[in-house]
Amino acid sequence: MLHTDAQIEDLDAALLALPPESEGMLASEFDGFVTGVLLCPEMILPSEWLPRVWGDPELAVFESDAAAQRTVAAVMAHYNRVARGLARNRPVCEPLFDEDSRTGEVLWEMWVSGFEEAMRLRPDSWMATVESGDPDVEHALPLMLALHAIQVGESEMPQASIDELSEQAPDLIPTLVLTLNGWVKAQRGTSGAANLPGAAARRAKVGRNDPCPCGSGRKFKKCCGQEPVH
Repeated sequence: MLHTDAQIEDLDAALLALPPESEGMLASEFDGFVTGVLLCPEMILPSEWLPRVWGDPELAVFESDAAAQRTVAAVMAHYNRVARGLARNRPVCEPLFDEDSRTGEVLWEMWVSGFEEAMRLRPDSWMATVESGDPDVEHALPLMLALHAIQVGESEMPQASIDELSEQAPDLIPTLVLTLNGWVKAQRGTSGAANLPGAAARRAKVGRNDPCPCGSGRKFKKCCGQEPVH
């Protein structure tokens, strides 16, 4: 198992520590986002992708230094777990999907939203993936984008096809991820990709006087780790 229930609960609690008005990511969306970051043929450093997780930078202020430390630690720990799963000789993908508590329906939509958000960080790299000439990849990425079109209500497919693809999505997404992951790992020209074997683990703990991992250039205590103004 890639994630334990306790680790998922810790991630949930950490992300919920952000003010709701900042509209930061929650667990399922973040899991899709970080998977997209790791699958990108070009390495994307935390200083670039972390601000997307927090949401509105003007509103994403933690309640305390301890809350900020917990959130950063939980986010980076999850990033590393997903990275290790993809870097294995036999890669593992276990998407964090939400579930409708009334019906038990698997809700994949926010995961796909997070993945598409990651793609926006490096559109040219993803276009190169589409044009790679690999038939599996050329099939996988359009399917992922088709799921996103369904998620945002912009799909032009017949309703019957939308319903069928939506039903398949929870089982299809891990297959698409592993297909894309295999292509990225095969590209020796992209040895800096974060999901390749031997990729460095990211720091999970940030000192108050360290640079803020959001990439602002300020010290952590003066940025995401600052005390709220009352």
